[in-house]
Amino acid sequence: MNIYEKIAAIMKDVKYLAKDSKVQFGTTNYKALSEEKVTSVMRDKLLEYGLIVYPTEQRWERTGQISHVDVTYRMVNVENPDEFITIASCGDGADTQDKGSGKAMTYAFKYMWLRTFALPTGEDPDKISSEELDAKQGSGIACTDCGNEIMATKKRDGSIWPAADVAEYTRRQYGRPLCANCAKEEAKKK
Repeated sequence: MNIYEKIAAIMKDVKYLAKDSKVQFGTTNYKALSEEKVTSVMRDKLLEYGLIVYPTEQRWERTGQISHVDVTYRMVNVENPDEFITIASCGDGADTQDKGSGKAMTYAFKYMWLRTFALPTGEDPDKISSEELDAKQGSGIACTDCGNEIMATKKRDGSIWPAADVAEYTRRQYGRPLCANCAKEEAKKK
């Protein structure tokens, strides 16, 4: 098989990769596809079909806490080592210490697999804006008056007011965390 036939065969074998981990910090909470899962599935297929992948070029920069890496990979057909393709990928990694470049390289490696083999993961980030995703996030804080979780809400200007900011504002304004509805009721009393 030539390299393109091998890639097509892997695409037939691996049709979908489901998200397998949860990311939680502060008010952020979402499902993710781990690099470990992607790499282990694709490594098995590379061994089965006789392909290898390795980086040939990398450019790295750091701005503040964000590290960015541009990587060029080479995929080689083991049966015919003169046959190869070049794959470009990039990634960003946020870290206040020394792990930003490693995170960026991990991201670039994972997305190289997903894009090269056209692997769907169950979510299209282009279908929903970051602002809408933020709006779906709860604060993890219960409203003191009604007991419901404090959620993001729209401001008068149409922008999203993040849940954690709603909780903090109402705590300062009314002495306790309130959801948007209870905060409106409390404002009417004043």
